[in-house]
Amino acid sequence: MVYILFNNQDVIGLYDSVSLLKQNSFITVYRMMKQGDIEKDVYFKLKSTLLGNFNIPVKELQELLQQVNIYIEYSKVEKNGFYALDQVLKHIEKRFNYLEDVMSKDSRITVTFPGRSAVDNKMLTSDIEERWRSLDVDNYVAIRNVLFKYLVKRIQKLELDFEGRVMFGIVSDTQASLMSYQAWPADQENWNLPENSKIPGDGLAVCFQYQVPGVFGIVTDPLFGYDNL
Repeated sequence: MVYILFNNQDVIGLYDSVSLLKQNSFITVYRMMKQGDIEKDVYFKLKSTLLGNFNIPVKELQELLQQVNIYIEYSKVEKNGFYALDQVLKHIEKRFNYLEDVMSKDSRITVTFPGRSAVDNKMLTSDIEERWRSLDVDNYVAIRNVLFKYLVKRIQKLELDFEGRVMFGIVSDTQASLMSYQAWPADQENWNLPENSKIPGDGLAVCFQYQVPGVFGIVTDPLFGYDNL
């Protein structure tokens, strides 16, 4: 978690602890008074509050500083690609759980994955792998291996649970229907579009012109973000 201290024009600083945030809030208010940006009586009032309650909760500090147009926001800090991997894996888990659910309810439903087998699936294309490499070159191999092994595991589980109903080969929207799911490696921009929307993108996305029933994007690409998948 990082705290962001800013005013209407500039970011004042980024702080990874509440104590640093509070200390720099006081310094910022002092500098504003010295520069003539706030009146001295306002400064002394804020100073009294800050020094009198240095354990003030961040929410109350936010409200206090807003009086002089200083704001606090906070955000996650991503130190490597494993945060992205965690978010994408959670998404993949939900998508495979959905497939398991619909296939268990109707024995006519099949799913096709690009590739030749579970172990030789094409849910991680070379372009997607390169984007993971660009995201975190130091941890790329470990990230790629975890992602690939999880995809293989979930596809093999489908094969075991729904024998004869998991296919491999070319996927397309022309083959898609409520009885024939066509799985493909997507990104956040194109995996879940309104019905009949044109599907943007490159790679295997070009096999799909429109989002129609049975077109089943599974995000394996970190491009365009990975929060709230």
